[in-house]
Amino acid sequence: MNTPVKEANNATNKPIMDMILQAFTRPQRQAETEDDKKALAHARPVSIPYAGLELRAWTWGQGPQVLLLHGWESRASHMAGFVAPLLRAGFSVTALDAPAHGASQGETTNVLDYGKAVVAVAKHLGPLTATIAHSVGSAASLYAFAQGVQVKASVHLCGPASLTRVFQHAARAGGLDEASRQQLEDMLASSIGAPLSSMDLSQLQHGMRHPALILHDPEDKEMPYTESQGLAAAWPQASLVASAGTGHRRILRTPEIHAAAVSFIINKLAADIVERVVEAGEAS
Repeated sequence: MNTPVKEANNATNKPIMDMILQAFTRPQRQAETEDDKKALAHARPVSIPYAGLELRAWTWGQGPQVLLLHGWESRASHMAGFVAPLLRAGFSVTALDAPAHGASQGETTNVLDYGKAVVAVAKHLGPLTATIAHSVGSAASLYAFAQGVQVKASVHLCGPASLTRVFQHAARAGGLDEASRQQLEDMLASSIGAPLSSMDLSQLQHGMRHPALILHDPEDKEMPYTESQGLAAAWPQASLVASAGTGHRRILRTPEIHAAAVSFIINKLAADIVERVVEAGEAS
């Protein structure tokens, strides 16, 4: 392409490129509603230092710890449907406001930054028994697992398997040509501080060493069901369940999903205890 045409193309695509870059790095903070306040009314607020910022988390109960991770442009209170069934099962629960979300500090963040924040939160809280993560929160948990944060079980709701693929989908939807797409990918990688591929399964799979439950509506309009299929295919101990009719966000408000997630964690924790008892008996 000659230079004048290339420059014209760049000028035409720049608003779209800026919009996509902003979408991946500068989340719109959702205002707290009365429902959000009610969801957190009985929680203990916790402040966690991270990268010069103060993250806010909310904790309930006593017992083995379960960490709840919300999606992009969401907040901890949106995961509150899991709290009561987890407390009834004897767990303690912590729900995190990701960087630049909810009551946590920050103006910009990204999936990799979210993952690093989860690592910091796990170190602050101590050993985790399980995680329940929605959408981008699922990707953040996968990064944390790859960095050495381990749990007995994890639940993943409508999460991406490949940041590269999610970006490419956004670039195609924006009508960007190949040159503009590559330029934008380089810009995004520079902003994140790592190639997009660093958040793909090929780079994170070594952290998938525990049982996982993956729940996703095949008709999800925001995150393709194929993403969960890819995650399940790459994870030897994962089970994928099609949660028809739950959408991308309604899944968080569906009692059957809450019950399935908690039952899965209980069963895997019990299986782990039995396995350790058997191993101890064989060793004696």
